[in-house]
Amino acid sequence: MFQKNSLSSIVGPDLYLDGNITIKGNLLIYGKVKGNIMCDGVLTMSKGSEVIGNIKTLSADISGTIKGDIESRHKVSLSSTAILTGNLLAAILVIEDGASFNGLCTMVQENKLSNKLKTKKIASLNEGSTK
Repeated sequence: MFQKNSLSSIVGPDLYLDGNITIKGNLLIYGKVKGNIMCDGVLTMSKGSEVIGNIKTLSADISGTIKGDIESRHKVSLSSTAILTGNLLAAILVIEDGASFNGLCTMVQENKLSNKLKTKKIASLNEGSTK
């Protein structure tokens, strides 16, 4: 019925979460989170979403606002609507025109990832938004 690798947890647009999040899979954030996030999958943030806290993840696709540090074992993508105020550590960094990044960036050599840890984009959350 459901494939284990395709499931994601969602922080909805009307949800404000005050506390830390630890998740083994993917995480989609439309709302606001005040706390640290540890995500073993792909973290995707929509335009208008906000995280106040540090993030450790496999990979991140950011279209919202982060006030804290990001540590990614693979890739971080900052879309044109992304605002990052904090330090960034990643193997691959993609910054679109219009993104705001205020912090230090450290590029590290990507660890050899097994096939099951390879990531793909889950959704483009800033397309079609009218905010």
